[in-house]
Amino acid sequence: MIPSSTRRLFASPVRMGVLIVVTTVFLFTVGGFLSPMSTVQAANSNSVDFERDSSHYMTASDSTSLSVTGDMTLEAWVKFESIPPYDSAEMVIASKFDSGSDKRSFIFSQRNNGGSQYLSFIASSAGTGGTVKDVAWTPSTGTWYHVAAVYTASSGSVSFYVNGVQQGSTQTGLPTSIHDNDAAFTVGGSGTDGGYFDGKIDDLRIWNIVRTAQEILDDKSRELYGNEVGLVGYWKLNADSGLDSTANGNTLSGVNSPVDSLDTAFPGVTETLKVRKSANESVSDATSGITLQNDDALKLSLLANKTYIIDGVLFASSTSATPDIKIAFFGPTDSIITIGYTNDVNEAVLFSGATSTRIQLPANTPTSIHIKGTITTGGYSGDLQLKWAQVSGDNDATTVMRGSYLRADGI
Repeated sequence: MIPSSTRRLFASPVRMGVLIVVTTVFLFTVGGFLSPMSTVQAANSNSVDFERDSSHYMTASDSTSLSVTGDMTLEAWVKFESIPPYDSAEMVIASKFDSGSDKRSFIFSQRNNGGSQYLSFIASSAGTGGTVKDVAWTPSTGTWYHVAAVYTASSGSVSFYVNGVQQGSTQTGLPTSIHDNDAAFTVGGSGTDGGYFDGKIDDLRIWNIVRTAQEILDDKSRELYGNEVGLVGYWKLNADSGLDSTANGNTLSGVNSPVDSLDTAFPGVTETLKVRKSANESVSDATSGITLQNDDALKLSLLANKTYIIDGVLFASSTSATPDIKIAFFGPTDSIITIGYTNDVNEAVLFSGATSTRIQLPANTPTSIHIKGTITTGGYSGDLQLKWAQVSGDNDATTVMRGSYLRADGI
């Protein structure tokens, strides 16, 4: 609840002015008006810890969405506690492969071949046998890595990526389709075939499309929404552990009791829900003073794929003979910002991050500029940043004063 002293600022009718539309991505949950900054920790909170000697793995029943027979991208964060110790040993990251019943589709794993370490992908088109393609890569234990295998059906090829960088060359010679069968989808092992993983796995994804190197790099260190095109299975492996974040409902169940871990591959996004300026800040230069600058105190950090209500007040003053200010809001990629501002003199409308027209200020008298609007973020988290500057370019100062604030509340 806003204190009464602040509520009085809104007692008279307010004329909505500048409407700003920007592309941005994030979430806010606003509480009381208490401190200069308030944050909430969200998103990536857990991974799953698999012990090879305990035969830990997870499994989801066969489904139409997991029966990928064409293009495929598999991605996961992995942290090895040991690596495959002897020739032909492997540690499965994800698979749909039951050799005992000749229900073989694919395996993505770390493999020991002749004493050397390889990232490996096996594909079978008939359900019997399988073609192995791999690329040399030796991980260190105790280090998080993002690994990906991208299978292109038309060329029968696979490319491997570590931390968004392709390893070696694209490998060819795989079948041009993958067998459709009712084998379970497994993580951290391949069921009756063993191959148990020793370490932690986080944020596992399976797509029925070929993802580009840039797409893999851009998305590897953030949680997805779950409705991205081509995403057929997505397990964040947070405290809800095996839940599928897509609409396909491919829930993973633990076998032999793998455990949740607080050790995560990338940090959860920290939301900054309300900020208050603790000191006056001035510009007073006829040239540089008219260039928009970031107000580092008035910046909100938002989560992806959320809608927020934004409100705030800028307390401004100027000793200039032509006192004024201009403002703008910028946000993360793919967000839509709609923000209005008004004071006793000015009102206007802005779109797509445009800068306001001149906001006239009374000379030598503090005044308030009211901010109201919304932001809907897209697929990226990031900052909602206020920028401001003089319009007239005067050597006498324009000041945004202590006590100015911004805040957000998720809808």
